[in-house]
Amino acid sequence: MHLKTTVFFTLLCACLFAMGSSLTIMEKQPNFIIIYTDDMGYSDAGPFGDPLIDTPALDSLAKNGQTWTNFYSAASVCTPSRGALLTGKLPVRTGLYGDNIGVFFPGSKKGIPHNEKTIAEIFQDHNYATGIFGKWHLGDSENYYPTRHGFDEWLGIPYSNDMDWDVDGITLNNIFSPPQDIPAKWSKVAPQIRRQIYEPNINDWQVPLIASQRQSDGTFHDIELERPANQTLITQRYTNESVRFMNESIEANKPFFLFLSHSMPHVPLFTSSRFTDKSKKGIYGDVIEEIDWSVSQIISALEQLSIKDNTYIVFTSDNGPWLTYGSHAGSAKPLKDGKGTTFEGGMRVMTFFSGPGIMPGLNNDLGMQTDLLSTFITLARFIESYPSPDSFDLSDSLKQRKPSPRNFVPFYKGSELRAFRLRDHKIQYVTQGAYGQPPERQVHESPLLIDLINDVGESTNLADKNTELVTQIDTIAREFKASVDVKPSILDSQRRD
Repeated sequence: MHLKTTVFFTLLCACLFAMGSSLTIMEKQPNFIIIYTDDMGYSDAGPFGDPLIDTPALDSLAKNGQTWTNFYSAASVCTPSRGALLTGKLPVRTGLYGDNIGVFFPGSKKGIPHNEKTIAEIFQDHNYATGIFGKWHLGDSENYYPTRHGFDEWLGIPYSNDMDWDVDGITLNNIFSPPQDIPAKWSKVAPQIRRQIYEPNINDWQVPLIASQRQSDGTFHDIELERPANQTLITQRYTNESVRFMNESIEANKPFFLFLSHSMPHVPLFTSSRFTDKSKKGIYGDVIEEIDWSVSQIISALEQLSIKDNTYIVFTSDNGPWLTYGSHAGSAKPLKDGKGTTFEGGMRVMTFFSGPGIMPGLNNDLGMQTDLLSTFITLARFIESYPSPDSFDLSDSLKQRKPSPRNFVPFYKGSELRAFRLRDHKIQYVTQGAYGQPPERQVHESPLLIDLINDVGESTNLADKNTELVTQIDTIAREFKASVDVKPSILDSQRRD
């Protein structure tokens, strides 16, 4: 009897221990990774991927995860789109937009407002390890570094990799002053800068590589590691630092939020020697294939750490491709135009989701990068809410294939609402190419109407035959615009102040 009792209690304890272990695994907080590219084309990878660019890791992510074909950035240039992703708010609500100056330049002395809570700060509040490796572009003075906005550590370039140039004494610090001299100065430097982009040399771009850490006592340790940054190794370095961060977070028994923010494929393009002349698509293809390698390293690290089944990954781009650089740019086809515009090619970005419970396949519903904040909060099972009128929770769409709660997309250029999409149709108030490219700016007294299901290239105006639909969308767009409290532009004030 005594022996049976002992065996019974031994088995009972083993069962309870197993149950406890299972509960621990089930209740363990998930990890989150955003892999963010710069100026990547809609058809550089995924369902419309270029056959000349080999992207096995991204193809696997698309195959095994959920691919969103109607996913949008909040702006068509760097700073406002990045600020929107991190805050869950449209740029006009935070001041992170410009009507005259589109992005932050070196020495701006301003950045993302400290009163705006970022997704990194939310994770930090919940005892997550938070790290960003790569481009920042939300303020290059120390007071605005990522470590002041919710990240425990950062290694990267504070702005775009084509900044910090000097052509015959003309730099980004003096080209805007006095204003009447801007055209003459730009005409002088533009040919040289263009040559430098097509024949990239590290020393032509004196961008710094910064390392910053938030100390346990709340102070910060900031150091400039390189100037100029060795951009031939920049993709590898961001990737290796990301893997180290994940390993250290798991060793410390902490869930993590990782923001891997690549500088590429923004021009000038650089690759490591391993990827030079590797693709069939020239230097641009080489860059994309090295980014694909980076994705493979992240996935491999998750597998080695046995946390792949408890980690969410989002792969997306800050905006569409910079088409003015020909073979040094990606493609937005079949979408119209690219970076700097409110056409589809400027703001629609191919986006992949993977992680526990996410149903694989294509999703043609609407989504925006501002939605990541609310979606991550739900997936992380945080009790507190962080309401934002611009952030919709997509978790049921990801896990249960329920229709997306988002049925509209606003298209802002600076503070100007140039277009508005409602479900399958888009109206355009203003059409304009970017960077001097056609079409010339045109304000449409009667909005154009585009059927984005049958005319994704935005070639045919259907307004005359669908006046009631135009009125319906226009009414909703005007109501939305009236509801938005537009903050003064921080970007336009960076030179004045």
